[in-house]
Amino acid sequence: MFPRSFDANYVCHQSDYTSTKRDLFLDPHRACYTTTVSKIKHIGKIILFDTLAGLCFIGVIAFGWLPGPGGLPLFLAGLALLAANHEWAERWLHTVKVKGKSLKGFLFPNVGWVKNSYDLGAILMLAGGFYMMFTTVNRLLAAFSIMVTCLAAVLFVFNRGRSDNIKAFTKKLLRK
Repeated sequence: MFPRSFDANYVCHQSDYTSTKRDLFLDPHRACYTTTVSKIKHIGKIILFDTLAGLCFIGVIAFGWLPGPGGLPLFLAGLALLAANHEWAERWLHTVKVKGKSLKGFLFPNVGWVKNSYDLGAILMLAGGFYMMFTTVNRLLAAFSIMVTCLAAVLFVFNRGRSDNIKAFTKKLLRK
């Protein structure tokens, strides 16, 4: 019935599967089968996540030149997908998170006149971007006005820690 003769101490050398001797008596190769199925699932998960990450990176190339954040969110999504299975990507993602926080602290210091200047500049850029967006007939200027408007919105949101407040507020809403 079994390809090997039954050995009560037999467990597949590739297995970390723990079972009783009775289970192994009923099916001595169960441990090998379970390990093989779990390896196939693991390899399938790696292939799926890496393929999705590759599609995200192709999206970075396709959408990176567009006004606004472009391919940055897709790049971070692809890196996060790779970090699920690869340690080097996890280190890169951690570096991006740490450097992003230090960059935010450098760009938006906790100085009153700098905060006020950023707010005033963002409001003026928003006004100029919207004015240019609705008055121009040139498509290149319209694209530029969209880029200026998006940049102004990002400046306004990240100044004074508003992004942290928005993040806390959304977490609070999702918990309810």
